[in-house]
Amino acid sequence: LNNVFTLYSWSNNRFADPTAACLAWNDAYRNIYTFNKIIAEIDDAVLAAGDTDEMRQKVKAQAYYGRAYEYLFLVNTFAKQYKEGSANTDLGVPLVLKADVTQVLPSRGTVSLVYEQILQDLNAAVTHLPAQSSIKLLPTRGAGYALLARTSLYKNDYANAKMYAEKALEEKSTLVDYTQPDFSNFTLSIKNSEQYAIHYMSLPGNGYLSDDAVALFPVDGTMDKRLTEQFIQDPIIVDGEVVGMKYIMGTYDYDYKGTTSVSVPEMYVTLAECEARLGNPGAAVNYLNTLRNNRIEGNEELSAGDFASQNELIAFSLAERRREMIYSNTRLFDMKRENLESAFGKTAVHKIQGTNNLTFTAEPNAGKLVLPIPAQVLKFNPGMPQN
Repeated sequence: LNNVFTLYSWSNNRFADPTAACLAWNDAYRNIYTFNKIIAEIDDAVLAAGDTDEMRQKVKAQAYYGRAYEYLFLVNTFAKQYKEGSANTDLGVPLVLKADVTQVLPSRGTVSLVYEQILQDLNAAVTHLPAQSSIKLLPTRGAGYALLARTSLYKNDYANAKMYAEKALEEKSTLVDYTQPDFSNFTLSIKNSEQYAIHYMSLPGNGYLSDDAVALFPVDGTMDKRLTEQFIQDPIIVDGEVVGMKYIMGTYDYDYKGTTSVSVPEMYVTLAECEARLGNPGAAVNYLNTLRNNRIEGNEELSAGDFASQNELIAFSLAERRREMIYSNTRLFDMKRENLESAFGKTAVHKIQGTNNLTFTAEPNAGKLVLPIPAQVLKFNPGMPQN
């Protein structure tokens, strides 16, 4: 419970217990060890009967993809957001590129170096990733392009983010129509068809959406299924009367746990933002309309003229990204990059209702959204610098 409180309050004591493991760190590096092992040794492995060199290269490509995925998660969790001008000096995370448990842990390096490695791995991967995979857990070529798009977006490289998102949609562009009668909280697993490669997270639990998140969805008579059909509605009752509605981050469909993977709808909101930032409002609105027509019952399509300025369209695209990706774990990363711009930055607020009504805030660029290196890691690597 104390660990949950320190995380919720953005305390400096997050992961401060040297006897406690931090799964966000340990699981990522455990997976990286496996990917490093494959990358280093698969070229010399003896092919079994029926195996081909093409299959060998596919498995190696999937390992490159996996390593890039883990490092993109790590650098955006335990380091500052990529920022042109300081990425070459901002501390990153250790780049462990050998499967050797006896090696001395490399230095943290820089955010820029980690991103260079991610892009290098993904470019090596897409050449040999398959168009289709036998199971959803294995990345495809579309997944490779989609992760390149996400990486480029996190770097504020909108031209390349646009290019890779377009390539991803060329590989796969399936959108689920949430307005269809058989889409509901009981059948969320049909959303898996939108994923390029599934990375499950644990069940979302029973936390409620914040008032800020609920306010993203219209209450003017339109029906955004991303709120009403993805979350369990829990009435607020005062003196025996329903006075409002809370939305719990749970699911009746236990085949769907939520996924942190790159997806087709993410590519649509990525393209909308990139086109808006690159000065192409018509293209941005087209991508928004395509997505929203599959999400909102009775959707009234947008036009470029609905937005008085480029910043207004960008802000709407960012809000649409949040609405669309509300069932993933990417919000922290988006907040960090949005906070680099005064027009889009915001103070995050966490509240604990009760006797004291405690409120905790994380102001833009105050450093609270960067998780500290776990004390257990520092115990075994005492020379590793903190942010």
